[in-house]
Amino acid sequence: MNLADHTAHYRRDAEYFDYFAPRHGADLDATRRIQQAVLAELSPSTPGRILDLGSGDGWLHAVYDKRRKTASTVVSCDLGINNLRKIKQRHPRALLVAADAERLPFRDGSFGTVVASEVLEHLNEPGMVVHAIARTLAPSGRLVVTTPYREKLRCSLCIHCNEPTPVNAHLHSFDESTLTAFFADATFTRIRFETFQNKAMVLLRLSYLLRFLPWRLWRVVDRLCTFVYPKTHSIVMTGERPQTNES
Repeated sequence: MNLADHTAHYRRDAEYFDYFAPRHGADLDATRRIQQAVLAELSPSTPGRILDLGSGDGWLHAVYDKRRKTASTVVSCDLGINNLRKIKQRHPRALLVAADAERLPFRDGSFGTVVASEVLEHLNEPGMVVHAIARTLAPSGRLVVTTPYREKLRCSLCIHCNEPTPVNAHLHSFDESTLTAFFADATFTRIRFETFQNKAMVLLRLSYLLRFLPWRLWRVVDRLCTFVYPKTHSIVMTGERPQTNES
């Protein structure tokens, strides 16, 4: 299923959905673990520009604002104008760009890293977006992606248009093979992936009970649970642009 006009949809989404509202309980814990999975793939000492694609509440700005010794610069890119305005209020020095992920307005090789966390599942053409990202990455630049893992897509009937509407606006479900195909088609190398957030841990609220554990210790428990019950909620995937920009 595709959105008839994804640009209009996500601009309106930013007006009605508050990405900055406080989260609590298991929802907060799940969001934080996804963010930690992204940060585990980023080197705080690596200089250069980081593109945060579909930046939501600008959490990556908050992280790097605290890392004042880093030479990295975060650029937030989102279709939601209201989201970007709120990020600017919280982070006055933030670099913000309102743009469509399928048509990124950046020069070739502009970024050393691109983060697309919980983004691809919302897009009509995720493969096209991965190609657009690849173009903006410098040689040896890295793409870090997180998405729900093998999600069972559900729809509800819209009370306004009487048409099936995807829950949470999730249009695609991903696993290792589908993501690898997108990465490889866009000529990424050194592709690697890891699933996390064991479903049993979440359902039994064990993850929430262990919310005070740092990422590495929590990840050990998460892996042990997945060994026993091999079903997870999320996947993080990384790929690297080759030394030459030739496809």
